Amino acid sequence: MIWVYISKIFRFLDPELSHNIAIFLLKLNFYPRPKVTNVLVKIDKMILKNPIGLAAGFDKNGEIIKPISNLGFGFTEIGTITPNYQYGNKKPRVFRLSEDRGIINRNGFNNDGMVKVKQRLIKYRNVYNTQSNFKVGLNFGVNKNSPNRIYDYELLASNLSSYADFISINVSSPNTPGLRSFQSEKSLTDVINSVYKGLKNEKAKKIDIPVFIKISPDLKIQDLENIINVAIKKNVTGLIISNTTVDRDLSLKTIHKKESGGLSGRPLFKKSTEILLKANKIVKKYNAKLYFIAVGGIEDSISAYIKILCGAHLLQLYTALTFEGPFIVKNILNGLQGLMERDKLKNLDKVRGVAKTFAEAERIASTGLK
Repeated sequence: MIWVYISKIFRFLDPELSHNIAIFLLKLNFYPRPKVTNVLVKIDKMILKNPIGLAAGFDKNGEIIKPISNLGFGFTEIGTITPNYQYGNKKPRVFRLSEDRGIINRNGFNNDGMVKVKQRLIKYRNVYNTQSNFKVGLNFGVNKNSPNRIYDYELLASNLSSYADFISINVSSPNTPGLRSFQSEKSLTDVINSVYKGLKNEKAKKIDIPVFIKISPDLKIQDLENIINVAIKKNVTGLIISNTTVDRDLSLKTIHKKESGGLSGRPLFKKSTEILLKANKIVKKYNAKLYFIAVGGIEDSISAYIKILCGAHLLQLYTALTFEGPFIVKNILNGLQGLMERDKLKNLDKVRGVAKTFAEAERIASTGLK
């Protein structure tokens, strides 16, 4: 019960301050350890204890990997990491949209840089090896003032991939000027080639590590198709759908709705899910294989189930954790099991990607398969 009150108190604090306090408490091992029923899932070469992950942005610097596992998550994504330390944009840069259950951030890749993050990852891997069913992904980005942004990705892959279970290429944050231009066909190919070159240079030769591309929810359909074409040609493992949106035409109520930056949480749910649907249809059209990690507005078992019906293999959340508190993974997994029992499913493969429209996914999630 105490954690319910603590979560409510956090909502009255400045959002970046409350985030920093949460990190501090987790580092002190002051947090609950929910008993979560594992639901093993296999994605490419990875076997995870469950499909619910913590999205990049929460543990930017790899400080609380084990506590995240203890909260019940099946995986986490560290970062976004840049080669050099970066303060990010001026504060205030995080805004809580309480009435909308969303957050706007314009952090700007604030992080400790790859050297310090690498030291923490080494300490973690000395205790917990890569065979654990809790997986650690690393989200790679660029320094704002980098003289060679493409090379930043090679540098990160070369230095950090030994300590990762998968890599996420961030080319979609709206808070680093010009970054989203890397989603164009040629630039994205150059970025992926840079990552692969870094993997070849890396001493552990983890060239076969799963690589995902994190994309924007604000893409036009032709841009999305081009990204998928590149991903297929370059043997990328999958897409993370999606990053935050700069769209404000989402019936927002909170006073902070006009702040610049990327919007996450409930207001992003439909927009990011519709991009997921489109991506799923394009991949089916090409008869190709790409895995989808869905992120954007997941806050309960219904929203999680909708993402799966629209094609998701794995799920990530962040904003909902700040609103719902530390039992969110347990609650989502328990709810998903209930939905599976209702729909007489032994596993989720049978319904993954069956929805043709967002409305159909909503109907199935609410009333069941018919």
